[in-house]
Amino acid sequence: MTNLLPTVWQWRTLHIALLLTASLLAACERSNGTGGPTPQAQTSTQGTRIQVSVATVELADVGQQTTLTGVVEAFRKATVAAEVAGRVVSRRVEPGDKVTKKQKMLALDDTLTKTTYAEALAGVASREVDLASARSEFERGKKLSAHAFISKDDLDSLRFAVRRAEAALQAGRAAADSAARALADANIIAPFAGTAEAVHVQVGDYLTPGMAVVTVADFSRLRIRAGVTASEAALLAEATTATLAFDLLGATTLQGQVHSVGGIADPDTGMYPLEIWLANEAGSPLREGMIASVSLPYTSAEPRTAVPVAAVFRRAGHLHVFTVNDAVAHLTAVRIGRRGAALVEVLEGVSVGDRVVVDGQFALRSGAQVTIRSAGKTVQRKQ
Repeated sequence: MTNLLPTVWQWRTLHIALLLTASLLAACERSNGTGGPTPQAQTSTQGTRIQVSVATVELADVGQQTTLTGVVEAFRKATVAAEVAGRVVSRRVEPGDKVTKKQKMLALDDTLTKTTYAEALAGVASREVDLASARSEFERGKKLSAHAFISKDDLDSLRFAVRRAEAALQAGRAAADSAARALADANIIAPFAGTAEAVHVQVGDYLTPGMAVVTVADFSRLRIRAGVTASEAALLAEATTATLAFDLLGATTLQGQVHSVGGIADPDTGMYPLEIWLANEAGSPLREGMIASVSLPYTSAEPRTAVPVAAVFRRAGHLHVFTVNDAVAHLTAVRIGRRGAALVEVLEGVSVGDRVVVDGQFALRSGAQVTIRSAGKTVQRKQ
């Protein structure tokens, strides 16, 4: 039969376990009869508050200043082409030379065009004689017809001869004008004042009509081309100037005139073309193709619900603010509109009179208790 009574060793082990348990219970009772943290510790944990600064949501003139990227272009640029065939006999400008309007830049061999022009003038003189003779014959025929010396058909033939001579003279004069134009086109001139940026031919080259000869650019003014969204385009009616910054100029900024906003969006970008005109001083380092940082000021048509820019932050991919109610912070998702230098329009999420945290929100969680360190209001932005 198995011995069911505990051995001496088992009794001793059980006795030691009971003593240890009693000791632990006594220690807990001395620390706190309930076995949990002290009431003082509970009060300390529950009383921890985060100090924040808040602002009151108000209706304000948000304003807006959007920064775009623009590209510099010459105010005018043209690639002058040959209009008549001929060999270059004189090159009078080099790349970088300043040119005036109608200044001769190249000359073509005009021997053939001079001959053609002389022949055209001779043809005009001959036709003028033919016309004078036809008119004289017609006048004489009218007198003879009045005395029935010639028939009516003969008189009509004389009248038609005058008309043919007049038409021939007109054709001759047109040919002379064409020859004169060809002779003038043998000298290639500048279409406007500017700079000869490139000369594409050399003396001795044979040109045919349409060949590029000289590229002329006018940098007395510059065009800055950029693109704006539909909403920005609608607000630009009141914006007359734009602030332009260039890396080449450092901290120096320039003021340009907003000239036009396109009504047709670019099919590739969906943006509406914006053109700004900028006066360009002589010797300016600005060149075509440079990148400009364009700052456009907008004004709102009416006050909008707005909060300070500092109140808005992104969390989990969405924009939020912390609103404060009864000393408790609440994480609130918002949808914003136009952004200004100090204020941002809030389309959804907060209302006028709400208080939002503007400093200290990054240490907050929703439901945290806060102590308001300072409070302010959104400031009416003056344009």
